[in-house]
Amino acid sequence: MDERSERVAKPAVVLIHGSADSPASWRALTPLLEPDWTVVAPSYPPCAEPAGSGGPALPRDLPWLDAQMARSGARGLVAHSYGALLALRWALANPGRLDRLVLCEPIAWGIAVHDAATATRLGELDSLCVQRFVAGEAEAAMRWLVDFWNGDGFWQALPERVRAALLAGSARTCAEVASGGADRTTAAELAGLAAPTVLLAGALTPAESLLVSRTIAAALPDARLEILPDVGHQFLRSHAAALAAAIGRPSAG
Repeated sequence: MDERSERVAKPAVVLIHGSADSPASWRALTPLLEPDWTVVAPSYPPCAEPAGSGGPALPRDLPWLDAQMARSGARGLVAHSYGALLALRWALANPGRLDRLVLCEPIAWGIAVHDAATATRLGELDSLCVQRFVAGEAEAAMRWLVDFWNGDGFWQALPERVRAALLAGSARTCAEVASGGADRTTAAELAGLAAPTVLLAGALTPAESLLVSRTIAAALPDARLEILPDVGHQFLRSHAAALAAAIGRPSAG
């Protein structure tokens, strides 16, 4: 078999990035996977909602992800944050279509809504983030969101050009955050998802997000949770080796 045939024959894995991010978040991971996998790392489609409408992105992104999976023939799916919520909901709607699923801190808030602290955070997510987007206060909303995931003052410390780019994509970010707030994933649903799954979470991530990852891992029939030390929510670039190990090599045959 020549080099081109080997490249074509490699199985595909689809990588779905998180909110207010891009496929560049997988840049360190891609070369670690390419010896064994055909890597597909698409960008989300443009936001179809009017800026600040408050409508969730998930209903329109599920058909988009279905097309990505069908086009690539992938049976592996790796995703982060909002993308991990999207991947989880797709996997639940498509039983038997995955051989492996890697979820990096999915914002499936519904699974932990029974927890008082998580319920409080969901209220803040709506009032201090989504509703500020809806009111046209994009910078205040983005500041809250960035600081929630990365610590107080993180937004202000970003270079001006980075803040400007994040604000330019705020309509899409609002729709992604609203998707997390609207999530109602249940343990009963997860009990029917047989795909082998690895959940990755940062030890320094917000406690509510860590609870979500723990709860999902406990509810799935074939899952393990790996907590990465000394890192928060944004670990894709710094912990590419851990991601590659979670994905592993393609199954024989």
